[in-house]
Amino acid sequence: MKISCKTVGKADITLYQSASGLPDSWDLLLPDGHPMRKHSLMLYENMGLADISFFYALSGDPARPKALAYFQLLSIKPYHLNANLLSGWQARTIPPLIRLFHPTLLVAGHLFRHDIPTFYSVPECTDFESYRYYQEMIDAVAAQSCAKASLVKDVPRGLVHYFQNFSGKFAQLRNDISMEMCLPDEWKDFTDYEKSLKHKYAQKLRKVRASVKHLQIEELDESAVYAQSSDLFALYSQVCRNQTFSMGMVNEQFLPDLKRAYKDRLKIWGLYEQGKMVAFASAWVHDAVFDMFYIGFDYGRNAELNLYFNILYLSIEKAIAFRKAHVVLGRTALEAKARLGCKPRYLHTFLSVRSKVLRDLVFAKINTQHIQEGAWEERHPFKA
Repeated sequence: MKISCKTVGKADITLYQSASGLPDSWDLLLPDGHPMRKHSLMLYENMGLADISFFYALSGDPARPKALAYFQLLSIKPYHLNANLLSGWQARTIPPLIRLFHPTLLVAGHLFRHDIPTFYSVPECTDFESYRYYQEMIDAVAAQSCAKASLVKDVPRGLVHYFQNFSGKFAQLRNDISMEMCLPDEWKDFTDYEKSLKHKYAQKLRKVRASVKHLQIEELDESAVYAQSSDLFALYSQVCRNQTFSMGMVNEQFLPDLKRAYKDRLKIWGLYEQGKMVAFASAWVHDAVFDMFYIGFDYGRNAELNLYFNILYLSIEKAIAFRKAHVVLGRTALEAKARLGCKPRYLHTFLSVRSKVLRDLVFAKINTQHIQEGAWEERHPFKA
């Protein structure tokens, strides 16, 4: 559905709220197989994800656009926040403010993926022209959606400089880090990884892996993912409940629908104890990269079975088995991933908050979190 056509700055911005209503020019502008093509966008719309709506923007003549962008609008609810994990004043203040202000977060990017683009401009555009188009589309969608805050997630490298220096309303989030590891060609299996570790890290690995020797690990095909979707979702939900803030939540349909759409590009493994699934791991298998995706595990069994660390080790084992050059373990639990040998890759995400009260609260929480982090930098597990 087309919802507006207006001029912002020097560009005509046309907005839509459903990928089904996008003009043919949208797909015609994109290269073959591009993840912003309409059928890929519809996949997420059709999942019925709670508290999320979608916006699409074209810059220029809708018949011959210069740039395209994809947005998600998250309606933040008190249940996205685990007040038990907040400090005293934050626990008392933030949930009532959420109920009072009904905050919405406009995401210029994808809440659930970091590996697919959500902005595209024609190849003849300079980086500055692309930045200008993107900024104007962000402004137009923010105004149309009445978003309380805007997050520009995983900014394309060529545009980072312009967001840092030309966009006064956005502040860059510090220490936005993805923990990643290069896998040497000489590693043929997991034992080669183990041999590369210093003694205390190798000793820890063996102890952690020994705790799950009795578990069965099975790769799930499409039919198994659908059949066990409730178990997968229950384990994922346990992880959500143990996070301070869940920036959007997937539903039971999410992993099965992605598995159906992407087949072997999305791998999912279940870990079973006496026939009961106690954990799962998933990953995108790209040409050279193994990219860990959603996980879930039984917190009641985690203390004895070290399920979280075993999921991380399983990811490295599978990445080596698939002969990938690189493994991506993601943005969370930096110290745990540093213990495995991951190094940081600094990402670029920018945030703008309209209300000064909410802005101060948000950045106070972000700054507190950064102060508490940093121990991961002292981890050097490899011999060389």
